[in-house]
Amino acid sequence: MEELSSHLLDIAMTLVGSALLALIGFVWRISHKVSSLERQIEGIRELQKRDQTETRRDMDMIMSKVDKHGEWTTNRMMSIAKELPR
Repeated sequence: MEELSSHLLDIAMTLVGSALLALIGFVWRISHKVSSLERQIEGIRELQKRDQTETRRDMDMIMSKVDKHGEWTTNRMMSIAKELPR
């Protein structure tokens, strides 16, 4: 009987050890995925910030041209509209 309980204890310890190693591996894998997703999100955030900056710069440039040449632009658009066939 003592021999049987010894074998069961060995099997139980093996199972507990395997479960512990599996848990450590699972936690490591999840933490690796989280850190890689954080890097990816940071890259997307930087791209979005750069796109917003470029869009603002382009809008400012367009608005400055409209302010400086608003009359010329309006006259040119009217002359183009007059030339269009009806």
